Amino acid sequence: MTRIERIRTVLAGGVPDRIPVMIHNFLMAAREEGVTMAEYRSSADVIAKTLIDACVRYDTDGILLDVDTALLASACGADVTYPDDIAAVTNDKQSRSIEQIIDDLAKVDLRNSDRVKIYLEAINKMSVWCNANDVFLRANADQGPFSLGCLLVGMNDFLVSLLDEDEEENLMALMEQTLRIALQMHHLCFEAGGHMTSYGNSSEGCSVVSPAIFRKFGKPFETRLNQQLKKEGIPTLCHICGWSDPILEDLAETGCPMFEFDARTDIRKAREAGRGHYVLSGNLDPAMLNSAGPDEVKKAVMELLDLFRGQGGLMIGPGCALGPNTPGENIRTLVETTKQFG
Repeated sequence: MTRIERIRTVLAGGVPDRIPVMIHNFLMAAREEGVTMAEYRSSADVIAKTLIDACVRYDTDGILLDVDTALLASACGADVTYPDDIAAVTNDKQSRSIEQIIDDLAKVDLRNSDRVKIYLEAINKMSVWCNANDVFLRANADQGPFSLGCLLVGMNDFLVSLLDEDEEENLMALMEQTLRIALQMHHLCFEAGGHMTSYGNSSEGCSVVSPAIFRKFGKPFETRLNQQLKKEGIPTLCHICGWSDPILEDLAETGCPMFEFDARTDIRKAREAGRGHYVLSGNLDPAMLNSAGPDEVKKAVMELLDLFRGQGGLMIGPGCALGPNTPGENIRTLVETTKQFG
């Protein structure tokens, strides 16, 4: 199988010749490339070269294109901090009311955002290289509807509003707008050349909100997002940080074809809940990959490979973004072990 065929086979629920590997490594790749995060996020050429060089260095099956968790929020008028040496972040305290955010979002067209333009140019440049070199390109569309709403309002204020019955109408209106914007970003990423898209909805996980909150404010909009993407033939992946065990069956009902859980979610439970519904990406612990030695990394990789070998259902990699100082030796161990035993 080619590398692109290998990942597409997993996405389609088939059994590949071996388990494919993809790593969430933009922070690490920038450090290895010798560029600051300010330089990285400001240039399509730098983004493309940084991630392509890392793909060649570690010989992965695919590239995950990402820049930070504030890309969509910045395009939607959020207050964002742009440090030179770490990824951009939305401010915990936002200056606009929910009502003002809803009004402003109605006027948002992502094609007018300078940051989104750079990002889409990077996708286009990388897609040319990826197609010529048989590398699968996952173009991350940043945030899902729930998490985008959280970033725009500010984490603390958003969580408080979820418990206020008087805010329910506003929150539903907010989710309608963030759904529209998320869909536009998926369209743009796919049109620019991504083989698939992905999105993060980490604030809807059970480490942040209750299953009841997720079912009321998160699940309906995530389901609509995935119904529309499926209708348009756009494969995607949802990433959720933290603990997701109590909502695994709910996630299976959203129609998302692939989920990426981090190490706090029980991968065996996730596999069982997903049978016939979704496949998995991950879920090696980034902290382990950052601090362990190669022998411990190989052991963790082997344990995960043993669960899925010969069955399909997995694209192996870290369950969340690798830290910038993750040892390259550990990533080589991950890739080489997968190629030998996957």
